[in-house]
Amino acid sequence: MFPRNGAAVPEIRFKGFSGDWVERKLGEVAPLQRGFDLPKSKMKEGKYPVVMSNGINGYHSEFKVKSPGVVTGRSGTIGNLHYVETDYWPHNTALWVTNFKGNNPLYVYYMYIKLDLKRFGTGSGVPTLNRNDVHDTLISIPTPEEQTQIGNYFKNLDHLLTLRQGELEKLQHLKKALLEKMFV
Repeated sequence: MFPRNGAAVPEIRFKGFSGDWVERKLGEVAPLQRGFDLPKSKMKEGKYPVVMSNGINGYHSEFKVKSPGVVTGRSGTIGNLHYVETDYWPHNTALWVTNFKGNNPLYVYYMYIKLDLKRFGTGSGVPTLNRNDVHDTLISIPTPEEQTQIGNYFKNLDHLLTLRQGELEKLQHLKKALLEKMFV
């Protein structure tokens, strides 16, 4: 559903869409910025998620960014992406998309997943992601309408995977309980 390197269209496409995707630098499509400082001692319990490099790590009484949001780790855990559907506080250990520039936020989220940001990491002890290294990457991008179709499709797949994962865990617990009762 995303074009291969050097291609202008993907191999798999939704019905009703045609034409080449447009090549752009990532920084022109969905630029990243370092999050905001928020020491633990300054956090006040609230309803706004504080999104760090490894995901939500607490809730604060204030937000810095209106939803929706796309956040990835900047230091430590890099390449793990988070889609945030409420107003939030991107922590200084993270990078967040500052402007979707008319692009579909869900599409941007899956596009960043496809890019595999871990490959841009530097440093040996604590990996670090420099947004400037990412911004010059050339990507191909479809129309906003096709972006919406792609984003919704992958969101539905993620929802199904979550449901199936819950069912799988229940069956594994049932199997374990039955084995314990059968082989006493």
